[in-house]
Amino acid sequence: MIVRTAVLERLAELAKLGAYERGIDRTLFSPAEHAARRKFADWARASGFALEQDRVGNVFARRDGAPTGRAPIVVGSHLDTVRTGGAYDGAYGVVGALCALERLGAEGATTRHPVEAVAWAGEEGSRFPLGCLGSGAYAGLNTLEAIEAIVGDDGISFPTARDGPSGLLPGVPVRDGFPRPAACLELHIEQGPSLERAGARLGVVSAIAGQVRSEIDVVGEAGHAGTVPLIVRHDAFAAAAEIALALETLARQLGECVVTVGYLVVEPNQTNIIPGRVVFRVDARSVDDTRVERLEAGLRDECSRMEIQRGVTCGIKLLERRAAVPMDGGLRAALHTALESLDNKLMPVPSGAGHDTMCVATVAPAAMIFVPSAGGRSHVGDEYTTPEDLELGVEALVRAIVAVDRLLAEKA
Repeated sequence: MIVRTAVLERLAELAKLGAYERGIDRTLFSPAEHAARRKFADWARASGFALEQDRVGNVFARRDGAPTGRAPIVVGSHLDTVRTGGAYDGAYGVVGALCALERLGAEGATTRHPVEAVAWAGEEGSRFPLGCLGSGAYAGLNTLEAIEAIVGDDGISFPTARDGPSGLLPGVPVRDGFPRPAACLELHIEQGPSLERAGARLGVVSAIAGQVRSEIDVVGEAGHAGTVPLIVRHDAFAAAAEIALALETLARQLGECVVTVGYLVVEPNQTNIIPGRVVFRVDARSVDDTRVERLEAGLRDECSRMEIQRGVTCGIKLLERRAAVPMDGGLRAALHTALESLDNKLMPVPSGAGHDTMCVATVAPAAMIFVPSAGGRSHVGDEYTTPEDLELGVEALVRAIVAVDRLLAEKA
């Protein structure tokens, strides 16, 4: 029997924060995202958990275990969204983690390790051009100094936003440094169609795709849209479009990878002027790093071709590189054993989306649980997972915490 939790009501409350006609816009250190962290903190306090935050905005709600001095198991996801986000991506993993800790308390369970429900900061990279910002800092992949040098797409620096009215939570202690956990677990909607197509309700993630994000600055020559003949144009947008389509063709040929151009700035961005400059970003992903490397090589080749054929210049700046991350084999096996009675179609599934767990997995054993996404849709306002599957995921997470806690204690 699945015990009902507060997961549905809390997700509904969070969904109001940053809501607009196209979905939810809740970028890091915005008023809406600050309000979401504040709600998480209020719920955690009401349940008697100790609260801390760190200097990049990660928030931790701690349930103590037996007094063994062991490092915590961290369980959570993120509260920020893309600019057309839905109600479940990230938020479900944060709320589910808190509900799981409350379930452990209601059942009087004693874990050998402390367990921390965490809201990781800035996973989406929607405001500051660095995905998994908070978990990357926590894992030591990005230094605090490097993060403090970042300027957001809105022109506001990270320290200014963090120290402003929508930054760190007032009244919550700030921990020094980024202490290492014993393990990491994350509950998430799949954001893809695999579980739904298989008729499965739970998935244990096998690996998280690696990704490379690059920014390309194409400089051509602006001119009058009516008087400059096509044969002598140096159209920056036409060059950028050719590069984007060539990369899509290459990704189809390679298979088991994806490439996306989802950010584009055109100058001067006027109907009757030939674009003189275009800045765009390329996101390439695969669970096979060699395929991402092939896409990078293809990007360089296409930029060189456009410089020759269209007389533009192309500068490539690497924004972010993350290798594919397999989930810990021991934790995966423990989760399969603990969860198989909940779903007789329980299946391993790769994650094409990046997650905070891919960062924490570099310093501790890590695992993820997926529940289905209707139609495989996510990063859109109408993403949806049934209430029954949301509750099932929380039950699975409770069992996963107990299983991982036991596994780590036996290994110690």
